This record gives sequence, structure tokens and C-alpha cells, in this order.
Amino acid sequence: MDSERSKALKKTLGANIRRARMQQGITQERMAELIDISPEVYGRLERGGIFPRVERLADICEKLGESADQLLGLSSSERPHPRPPDPRHDEWLMLMSRFVPVIPKLTQFQRLAVRRHMADLHRLLLTFVEPEAKLAAKYRKRRGTAGK
Repeated sequence: MDSERSKALKKTLGANIRRARMQQGITQERMAELIDISPEVYGRLERGGIFPRVERLADICEKLGESADQLLGLSSSERPHPRPPDPRHDEWLMLMSRFVPVIPKLTQFQRLAVRRHMADLHRLLLTFVEPEAKLAAKYRKRRGTAGK
């Protein structure tokens, strides 16, 4: 591969990795930890100074939810068949997006507490989203007709 093309691919890869990482609210340090490299090496990767090994690129793709083609700029960054958004989950997604940048900064104990509280909140939200189904299930349970 010629030197100019190699430099361009490194720059494109680095910029796309940075974009995808920032969209998910992950710090450089956390991303380096997730793919098991030093933060310094990860920084060089995002600045377009180096190419990752194939195995490492596969890890990066997995963690960021992007294909290698997307990260290398060889295909569109849009998904081929995006699922339409589920209106029932809009509130949940908005709330979760506020937590994404904070979670990498928390201790393990704090993360577990957040997960527990988020699960409680999710159950609460579901009672508003599907109240008729919940009431019907509760009614059947009281009458002893659940599952019939």
C-alpha cells in the first residue's frame, strides 16, 4: 500500500474511532482498558499515528458497535437496515443517554447501585407503558386463572 493511502487510512480510522467512542460517552482511558492497551497507545491510534492489529481492530469494532468498513471509511456509517424507534422506549433512551458519560467515572460499587436503581426505574416505566396488560395479569392472578 502506498504511503499516502496508508496515512489517509490511519487518519480516517483514528477520527472514526474517536467519533464512535465519544458518541457512546466513553473516555479514552476506559476505551484503552476495554481493549487492553495503554492509554498512550490508544491516543496514538485515535490521532492516526498507528494501525491496530486485526484482532485489536475486531475488539474495537465490537466495543463501539461499528464495522471495520465503517471505521476505515470504506462504507457509510449508517446502518443498512435501521430499526424504527420504539416510541415506548423514548423516555428510557433519553434518560440512559444522560448516564452514559458518567458511568465510566464511577466505581464498581456505584455502577452496581446505578444498575439496580435503573432496573427499578425500568420496572416503574413499564407500569405506565403497559398498564392494561399488568392489570389484566394481576386480575387473573387474584382469580387463580393465570395461564389459562
